[in-house]
Amino acid sequence: MSTLASVLVVVAAFCVMEPVTYLAHRFVMHGIGWTLHRSHHAAAAGRFEANDAFPLIFGSFTVLAMAVGFNVSSLRFLVAVTAGITLYGAAYGFVHDVYIHGRLGGRLRPGGRSWLEHLRWAHGLHHRFGGEPFGMLVPVVPRALRARAVLSGRRSARPPAAEKA
Repeated sequence: MSTLASVLVVVAAFCVMEPVTYLAHRFVMHGIGWTLHRSHHAAAAGRFEANDAFPLIFGSFTVLAMAVGFNVSSLRFLVAVTAGITLYGAAYGFVHDVYIHGRLGGRLRPGGRSWLEHLRWAHGLHHRFGGEPFGMLVPVVPRALRARAVLSGRRSARPPAAEKA
C-alpha cells in the first residue's frame, strides 16, 4: 500500500471510530456492559473504576489486529486501520479522561466557547440525563435534550463559556 493510501486509511479509520464508539457506548456500555460502565456514572470511589476495563478490552482487539497486520502480508492494511483506531483512542482518552473528568489531576480550562468545552457540556448532559449523546468527539445533542437542559434550569441549551468547577 502506498504512503498516501496508508494515510487515507488511517484518517478513514479515525473517522469511522466516532459512529463505532457511539454504537459501543449506546448498546454495549449502556446495555450488556452496564455492570462495568455503571461505575463511571457513580461517584468516584478511587483512582480506578470498573469502567476502565473497556479500553483494555477494546484495545486488546486492536493490538491483536495490528499483530495480524504486521505478520500476514495480505492483511498489511490492518496496520493502517489499527493506527487510525489507536489515534482515535488516544484522542478519546485525552478528551474524556483528562479534559472532561480530570482523571490525571486538575482540570484544563481553555476558556471561551471552545470545541473542548462543547464536548464537556455534551458529556455532562449524558451524565445528567443518562442517555444521549453517546458520541464523544462529535456528539449530537438532540433538540429535545437541549430543551430539557433549559427546563431543568441548570444549564443553557448551548454549550457554556468555560466555567470554574
